[in-house]
Amino acid sequence: MTLAQNGPAQPAPFLVSIGNIHATPHHVVTPAGTWPIAEVNVSTTDQTATTTHTPTWAIVMVIIFIWFFLLSLLFLLARETRVQGYITVTIYGEGRSYVENVPVWNAVQRADVFNRAAYLQSLIGQERFRLGR
Repeated sequence: MTLAQNGPAQPAPFLVSIGNIHATPHHVVTPAGTWPIAEVNVSTTDQTATTTHTPTWAIVMVIIFIWFFLLSLLFLLARETRVQGYITVTIYGEGRSYVENVPVWNAVQRADVFNRAAYLQSLIGQERFRLGR
């Protein structure tokens, strides 16, 4: 017999991580402790702000070319969108909870955090279905 057959069981790999929240097929692991995945709930709160502004390069181009072309004022129509803030992900169940604030710097990161939370919710639903709850 080999060591792999008689050795200790390997821990399950993390399927999804959101900040310090990690999920395996059967458990949610946080700094506050480990919970069975079927006994927790997940909620998200969007604390981001989206702003639009005229970029610096457009203002510089207007200043440089205003004496040559009045059409340079069209550079002022250029806009940039910024997303900043954080998304609060809360894991709660059995009288205790854990809150993780995930910083977000652009729209792609924002969508990624929400997709990870949705995947975690699907893992919770799958485990509840498997256990018949």
